[in-house]
Amino acid sequence: MVVGFAIVAAWEIVTAAGVVAFRKPIYNALSLVANMLGLAVLFLMLNAQFLFAAQVIVYAGAVMVLFVFIIALMNPESDVALPRRGSEWIYGAVFGVIFAALLVSLLFNRGLTGRPGTLTPEAIAAVGNVQTVGIALYTKFLFPVEVTSLLLLIAAVGAVYLAMRRIR
Repeated sequence: MVVGFAIVAAWEIVTAAGVVAFRKPIYNALSLVANMLGLAVLFLMLNAQFLFAAQVIVYAGAVMVLFVFIIALMNPESDVALPRRGSEWIYGAVFGVIFAALLVSLLFNRGLTGRPGTLTPEAIAAVGNVQTVGIALYTKFLFPVEVTSLLLLIAAVGAVYLAMRRIR
């Protein structure tokens, strides 16, 4: 299990780096698809089959295909390529070091131990994995789910609007 997690974690790091490192937007989107698929495998390793299926179908499937279509519609080849300055890597390194320091301080201060929740494995097995996730999503987390869907809709409409304006 640990070896499998290490392999998937390495996959996640490489594909996440590809999301920000490639120069062509289509490669960035395809790296994000690969990252979402790796995240789905992590859900499967954690015995969260519903989240695995939702990740593959909704995010790696529908949403990312929509993003790829939007990128193709916007025709990124017609954009003027701006040269990269060295300052992006400096900012990335500074923020990476700050993030790593925060993460290390959390790990050493036992900030990730948390407190036991009400959903024990026995309680989930009694109700069911899918039912437990559905109840949580549509009761406790309804507002964040709706805000996320609204943000995705706004992003898609905005991208189509920008592409249509450029075509005219």
